[in-house]
Amino acid sequence: MSLNVAPVAPSSYSAAIDPASVQRRARPAAPERDVWPSGKIPASPPPEVIDAMQAASRAYQALRAQGRELHFAKNADTGRMTIEVRDLDGNLLRSIPPSRLLDVVTGGELD
Repeated sequence: MSLNVAPVAPSSYSAAIDPASVQRRARPAAPERDVWPSGKIPASPPPEVIDAMQAASRAYQALRAQGRELHFAKNADTGRMTIEVRDLDGNLLRSIPPSRLLDVVTGGELD
């Protein structure tokens, strides 16, 4: 499993999803805490989700401005996640252990 993030441009697009038009797969009932108070899917994500998405977008744009991107993949042999910093041509600049990445995203320095 790997995840490559392609360049993303800022967008003002928003869409409201009509819950009646969405087909759902049968799944076990969600715990009570996961149910929306109204029982309906909201028309837009909660503000904290939008804030997190905007923060991720800013971090992504900052990396791109530095000519870098992140590549996430699952190591087939160990089953562990690998994180690589690459230049925009895909050349490996460094590998980051998952535990170190958590430090970085919470405000630590990427040496």
